[in-house]
Amino acid sequence: MRQIILAFALIISFQCRAQITFIDTNTPWRQLSKQAKEQDKLIFIHFENSECVQCNEVASMGFSSPILKKTFDEEFISIRCNVGTFNGQNLAQKFRIMSSLMSLYVDSEGNILHVNNGSTGDSYTYLNGAELALDRKGKKQLPDYEREYKAGVRTSAFMREYMVKKQESSMAIDDLLDEYVASLSPDSLGNFQIVKGIFEFFPAVNSLAYQTIKSKTPKSITDSIFNSAKPNDRKAINDGIIQNSFRIAVHKRDDKMASQIAEFAREAQGKNRSQGEIDSAKWMVKYYYRIGDTRRYFENAAKLIESKYMPLTVDSLNAMDDAAFKAQQTFFMSKRGKRERDITVMSMAIAPPSQFVYLELNEHAYHFYELTRDKELLEKALTWSKKSMDLSNAKRSNAANPYRLGDPNFIDTYAHILYKLGRKEDAIEWQTKAVEAQKVSGMAYESFEIRLNKMKTGTL
Repeated sequence: MRQIILAFALIISFQCRAQITFIDTNTPWRQLSKQAKEQDKLIFIHFENSECVQCNEVASMGFSSPILKKTFDEEFISIRCNVGTFNGQNLAQKFRIMSSLMSLYVDSEGNILHVNNGSTGDSYTYLNGAELALDRKGKKQLPDYEREYKAGVRTSAFMREYMVKKQESSMAIDDLLDEYVASLSPDSLGNFQIVKGIFEFFPAVNSLAYQTIKSKTPKSITDSIFNSAKPNDRKAINDGIIQNSFRIAVHKRDDKMASQIAEFAREAQGKNRSQGEIDSAKWMVKYYYRIGDTRRYFENAAKLIESKYMPLTVDSLNAMDDAAFKAQQTFFMSKRGKRERDITVMSMAIAPPSQFVYLELNEHAYHFYELTRDKELLEKALTWSKKSMDLSNAKRSNAANPYRLGDPNFIDTYAHILYKLGRKEDAIEWQTKAVEAQKVSGMAYESFEIRLNKMKTGTL
């Protein structure tokens, strides 16, 4: 199964009785707005489609958590819209929605207060979005900033606020950021806080903002910004710059910019040259996939996986996780200070990096299933799929998780590749295992059984 869901919760309450109350999916904007004004509520709109059944089911799990019901029922008018319907198309057009998998938190005037991209089974993601939207309710909104900008307001404080407001609505700020940086004095580009603030807007690697910092800000300052940041904050800035740059590179089909992103990803790993090589290759592979260059995608994906992922063992993954934990621990210990009484609370949270190895093995195996009928490539993808199952099962064997029979998504991928290779009976056997694993995990995915039936009838 494709890993196209933005966030997937590994710990989910599957037997929830309470859930968000959604109104009729055909309710038009005029009525939504009227009802929200009358009840002094905000509006929550979840956009979905008919192509990714799993994505919709995952969202349903997130919405079924009782932690959401009170906040959403008391503070929001909530609606789920399929973008393939008349009302879904109208709402998507009103809010200029480009993706069919996202959630909007808006006020009765149609101002976007927060955006969640993708679908997730993590209820706290929706709750956090609701809290952010409620905090922004009644405050100065994007149209207010747009009017002031058109009127010629260009103070530094205003430009920063305007960019923040656009980011809250998931709108691009590239031109604004370039304009803001171009207006700064040379002295400002040597100011730690100002430059740090620019990085937090995630300038694209080929942008005027990024190139200005690179050429005019002393390297000692940029090094200090990244070295003094918490590991998670440093990662967030690097990831933000890469993601923003990647969006532009894909849109423009800019191979040169993609190479710049790959180099940035390499440098972001510092002394960890091995991981830098992997990250650099990963972004080129992702770029070729996103622009539809299947020849270069197949070539680069196979090179990355065969050289970097297939040789890995469970011991390798454990060492990877241990190194990441120790790096984070070292940072926090360095901040303790000289006196223990200066420390009140010190906590760490880290996502094991090893999980991305078997997620990516599964993801690329499924992409190959989708994109080719070449038996040699499919056989290669089958080995990757098997490796993803072996590693994930071994890593999760001692953890409290719902995957006692394996990850149904990974098993589903393996079954699909077998089916496309013409090994129908083997495919049915493995898809049956996927259905069983899904039921044991408690995931309410009808799609696994639907695909099993299609395999049996030869209609997949």
